[in-house]
Amino acid sequence: MEILLEIKAAKKGDKQAFNNVITAYERKLYIIARSRLNNNEDIKDAIQETIMYAYINIKKLRDATKFNSWVTTILLNTCKKIYNQKEIKILSYDESEENNLHFKEDYDIENLEENQSFFDIIDFLKPEDRTIISMYYLDEYTTKEISKILKINESTLRSRISSIKEKIRQRYGKEE
Repeated sequence: MEILLEIKAAKKGDKQAFNNVITAYERKLYIIARSRLNNNEDIKDAIQETIMYAYINIKKLRDATKFNSWVTTILLNTCKKIYNQKEIKILSYDESEENNLHFKEDYDIENLEENQSFFDIIDFLKPEDRTIISMYYLDEYTTKEISKILKINESTLRSRISSIKEKIRQRYGKEE
């Protein structure tokens, strides 16, 4: 409930309230960006662009209770833009070594190292699948919340989660 008050204050122009909101969402933003992008610099860029866009446009947010899905959508679109820009560069210059950089401990969010093995496990998945499974397991979004944010039918999403889990099991030979 307190975060909702902070969001409402941020909508009214309170810079400290916006800072508090971003601090509260920082871990979620990182996890989602990391599920889409592998390069630590790209992850930082995506988060920074998202924060800047959110700061500039927060007054346009009609319903403060929708902040989570609003900022997540901004981040997903930013990640897509960065990913597409990388794809264009790869076609013109082989940067495969740079694009396989993994999370380094210089990122300023506490305790994310524990999630690195999770990202190592899911790296073979398509970016969309990594996002879904990260949101579901690391951020503990419900399937209803994920379906709203990603605009996927909830039953379709449950099927995709099941399919993703099966891919992981097949890849690593794990039984449920």
